Amino acid sequence: METSIKCGKCGKPISGEVYEFKGVKICEDCYLDEVIASQPKSCAMRR
Repeated sequence: METSIKCGKCGKPISGEVYEFKGVKICEDCYLDEVIASQPKSCAMRR
């Protein structure tokens, strides 16, 4: 019997890899979104 873990961000059941970001268990899609969103943004016009 497999326990279904739900994503703490989108609420979908997680099948496969479970990621944790800032203490919340999330699915891969949400994890990638969070990691990209947490990156510092750099201005493309300034180099």
